[in-house]
Amino acid sequence: GVFLKGGEPLSESLSALVEGWPALCGADVPPERPLPHCPIDEAAERIFLRDAERTFADSGHRRRMMDLLARIWPESKDYHQGLGYICSLLILLFDDETILRILLRICREDKYTPGYWYAAPEAYVRDAMVYARLLGEREPEVAALLQQACVVPEAYASKWFIGLCVHVLPFAALFRFVEAFLEHGHIFLFKFALALVSRVKERLLSFKPTDVNLILEVLRLDQCQYPDDLEDGAWFISLVEEAKVVTLDPEQVATLRGEEGEKLAEKQRRIREREAQMAAEESDDEIVFSDEEDD
Repeated sequence: GVFLKGGEPLSESLSALVEGWPALCGADVPPERPLPHCPIDEAAERIFLRDAERTFADSGHRRRMMDLLARIWPESKDYHQGLGYICSLLILLFDDETILRILLRICREDKYTPGYWYAAPEAYVRDAMVYARLLGEREPEVAALLQQACVVPEAYASKWFIGLCVHVLPFAALFRFVEAFLEHGHIFLFKFALALVSRVKERLLSFKPTDVNLILEVLRLDQCQYPDDLEDGAWFISLVEEAKVVTLDPEQVATLRGEEGEKLAEKQRRIREREAQMAAEESDDEIVFSDEEDD
């Protein structure tokens, strides 16, 4: 059986749910493309150790987590803590080969979230901008409050999008969330984000733009605002169920991704130009003219 916190076995209904995950994302068969071979970066190994120590109390689970992260590292030669979150959840549920297959599906297939598990994940920043566009359309009052409070989506949506709610939802709701993500892909992440904002809208609109910490606590569903046992956990399960029925056209999301991707590329081009200009100005300042050297 699968054991979670405190050594409690999973309920039969959750066990049945989890057993279907590999097949939902095609991880019940080996990947078409094997992982590339390359030596692991020492800095990455140190980060894996730190994340494993933060996540698990016992050395066995820590070792498994570090080994899995090291095995998948050559795929992107980069790392985001969100990958560590998901890896740690899967370690409690599956054998290492199945975990590796699931992680590869998520980071390779357009249906899911390729490009999210980088230290500077441009694909995620683009999707956070897409979510902000959708929010502006559907919840203009909330969007206005967040804008006035200078709360940018990439600052709080990463726990939903990159970390797949591992540190947001209690287990019973989390398993339903992950199942919906594996079944429907990234489109479900946008639907969940919209359902969550709709659910906490009244609470958000009771805040002033200066209540930034409170706004972020609510958006992250922090324990201090929404304890895990709220309505015996039913509050969170019904939120995931509401997310499944949010109406969202995948073609609209694809169009917005294209538009926001272009904006992001342009913004980064301007930043690189500015950095190059500043570097050139600095090197100009350091030029020593030959006649000055003799003084």
